[in-house]
Amino acid sequence: MKQFLSRAGRVDLLRLIALALLTCGGITQHASALQATPTASPIAVSCDVTPRSSAEILTLAGTGSSGTDQILELPAGDDADPATTAAITAVLREMVACLTSGDMLRFYALHSDDWLRQSLGAVDGMAILTTSIPPLDDGHRARYLGPWHVQFLPDGRVLAAVLLVVGDDPRPDPNRTRVLIFSRRDGRWLVDETIASVRITDCVLPVDVAAVVGPPPGALFDTWSASCD
Repeated sequence: MKQFLSRAGRVDLLRLIALALLTCGGITQHASALQATPTASPIAVSCDVTPRSSAEILTLAGTGSSGTDQILELPAGDDADPATTAAITAVLREMVACLTSGDMLRFYALHSDDWLRQSLGAVDGMAILTTSIPPLDDGHRARYLGPWHVQFLPDGRVLAAVLLVVGDDPRPDPNRTRVLIFSRRDGRWLVDETIASVRITDCVLPVDVAAVVGPPPGALFDTWSASCD
């Protein structure tokens, strides 16, 4: 597939897939206060997690719910300790290494079964499209800004805000900010839910989660505040 796509086409394809995957998410709950966690500096990481099989991905996608989850408020928790934040950061680094290399079966191995059922089952054909994509090259790579707003939730999971950047975007779009909720499975942290929009008090419609968690620490963005706009 790679040989039929131009350099720009490969970047655009991965942006499209990443945006689609980040748009799909789980149920959100209760709002919390802002907390800044230093943005991780880039470190070379390989994508070497044991991959899922294509058959497994297609089976999970086929059992996904077609219903729309209720959008509630952002879950509230306690600030995570440095060791947990470092562990979440390590997962994110491996995720973007897998995205950059186009190794989606390994990327999906860093996500829970529930996430795969919900995210891949929400869009017809998404599972087939994303099990084999061309890698980024020519110096392009995927990367996360963050994590920040890292918190332990009462149910034992960990919440973290991230902003995915693909390619050489000169000014990453804060509207691509997502909150990921990680669960501990078989000794490692896996992405269990993705939150794109939340409800806040006095707003009739949901707002982008960036309005609650703010921009990545140190990013050249205006300060975001929770509002109905």
